[in-house]
Amino acid sequence: MENWSRFSPEKLDEAEKALIQMSKVGLERNYIPLSGGRHLYCLTGGSEKNPPIVFLHGYCGAGMIYFKIVKDFAEHYRVYILDLLGMGHSSRPEFTATSLEESEAFFVEAIEEFRNITELEKFILVGHSFGGYVASCYTIKYTRRVEKLLLLSPVGFPRRPKGFNYLESISKRDWKFRFAWKVLMFFWVKNITPVQILRKVGPLSWFMIKFFVNDRFQELTLEELAHVKDYLEQINLMPASGELALVHILEPGAWAFKPLCKRLKDVRVPMAFFYGDRDWMSPEGAEQTAQYSGKSVIIHTISNSDHHLYWDNPRELSQKMMRSIEDMKYIN
Repeated sequence: MENWSRFSPEKLDEAEKALIQMSKVGLERNYIPLSGGRHLYCLTGGSEKNPPIVFLHGYCGAGMIYFKIVKDFAEHYRVYILDLLGMGHSSRPEFTATSLEESEAFFVEAIEEFRNITELEKFILVGHSFGGYVASCYTIKYTRRVEKLLLLSPVGFPRRPKGFNYLESISKRDWKFRFAWKVLMFFWVKNITPVQILRKVGPLSWFMIKFFVNDRFQELTLEELAHVKDYLEQINLMPASGELALVHILEPGAWAFKPLCKRLKDVRVPMAFFYGDRDWMSPEGAEQTAQYSGKSVIIHTISNSDHHLYWDNPRELSQKMMRSIEDMKYIN
């Protein structure tokens, strides 16, 4: 049974180093100590004299998902790319939260500890998908620490429409997406995550990753795709922890139990949203956020992009993110 799992620290290290090299940024790899013997894994780059920007990855991802856009930001900012607590290279403590509030605090308080240790007074915060949810929760609690909030296809924003049927909502997607989503929803209600299954299938984990990745990330070169597959497989073969929070935060269909469009209405931090033109996430959440707050928010659509906009069209994404950071100077 020792050889059942394909997990290899050496393979993970090799894949991450390859993605760092492809980023063309001399990123430093650091373990930031937290209370209770835990740590957050952090990649840093760019001049320390530049303003800080912090990136958070999505569900069951890790920091080097940003390898195609990090160079653009490292030229102008001090970049911090965090692996969320319980995911990526960060500590994987036993997940004991049993409520929405405890689940959010699991991630948010670790980021605040990181901020305090690194002595960041204020920073721009970027989050993709589930990382966008966490970034928003952090901004709600620690508003004065966030200068600007950039959300890349974030989950948890729109209200769930009355009578919503998630099977009907995916009926026009390709059969692989529909099959994967139906399986995901079945296990979701039982709090069995996709990566728990990945860990159970042993040597077949590689084929599961290929099934998930091959047809979805067509804008990556063959070399990039090979390293991304290795990276995602190895990261997700590590022990379960933060992934178990999802059932306390989102309903089946990825609707938040407490939609963020309402919760951010009194937060006075400039916000910008970015969605792919083929994204499974809808900009409706951003529009509802603007409606509830009565304030302007920036909303961008990234062309030729699905949910992973930083791989599908990194150039346009970086340009629009940079432009939004400038435009947000004029938003109160």
